[in-house]
Amino acid sequence: MAAKIAIHRVMVVSLALSACGCCTAPAGRLKALADSTTQLSLTNQHAYEQSAVVERAWVIITQKSGDLTPESFNLESAFAPEIGQHPLGPKEIGARIEANDVALTVIENYLLALSSFSSKDFQSDLDKQATKLAGSVKSFSNLPQPWAKTAAQNSGILATAIDGLGHAYIEHQRVVALERAMDTSQTPIEQLAAFVITNDNTVRDTLKQMEKYYLKDANLLRPRTPGAERLAFDAYIAGVVDQFNDVQSTFVGLDGAVANLPKAHAELIRSMCSEKPSLDGLKELIGEANRLSKFYKSAK
Repeated sequence: MAAKIAIHRVMVVSLALSACGCCTAPAGRLKALADSTTQLSLTNQHAYEQSAVVERAWVIITQKSGDLTPESFNLESAFAPEIGQHPLGPKEIGARIEANDVALTVIENYLLALSSFSSKDFQSDLDKQATKLAGSVKSFSNLPQPWAKTAAQNSGILATAIDGLGHAYIEHQRVVALERAMDTSQTPIEQLAAFVITNDNTVRDTLKQMEKYYLKDANLLRPRTPGAERLAFDAYIAGVVDQFNDVQSTFVGLDGAVANLPKAHAELIRSMCSEKPSLDGLKELIGEANRLSKFYKSAK
């Protein structure tokens, strides 16, 4: 009986040692995922700049009569209702994109903290990244919009998961702690990604409406007689329509990449104890983020 117990103990220890040997923390992959999220944040900023350009074009063309004032081209007042409900609804484009910037920053800082924890000399860098994450979470909680409250709560869960990593001094302890933190964070990551995509859809719908009213006003102002004046007018309007198309394309690409964030995160959880992990979501995300980054730089 004692011999059987001893054999059993040896088998348990052997299995534990085997687990320790094949499970590794994916520090490099986590860093790659964080870097891609940084590129998505830059793309989000680019989308904000593109949106401001087409908003400005729309505000200009709405000035049909009366004297111009310093407030005539104010983007905020352009959305103020005059008689009844304004056709574009409340002015939320900037607020939605700003909230997305905070959400992507939270995810980025969370992933950087995980990457730091995965490295051998992690403690000082982990503390720095955890502080950055706490700051971005606080920025989220300071957003006044009611539709941002649930997302702010999800960002808090990510910060709590990082705070719970503790001190792990051997590889096996790090893998166990990392897996636990990422499991806890998977649903919040999914919901934050959905939050970003929902905001983008709201912005895109507003921009579609804006383009519709823009072209309606353009048709009222278009010179009726064929000639150089109408040709110049049409060329200007065509340029603005291209800008509307570009900002829509930016949001479509951004949403496609963001949709892969939860998938890539889940893949990295499974990859820790797999010799041949599936990383399709991570590869697609990195590829799309790189493509968007090149588009962003070429359009500057």
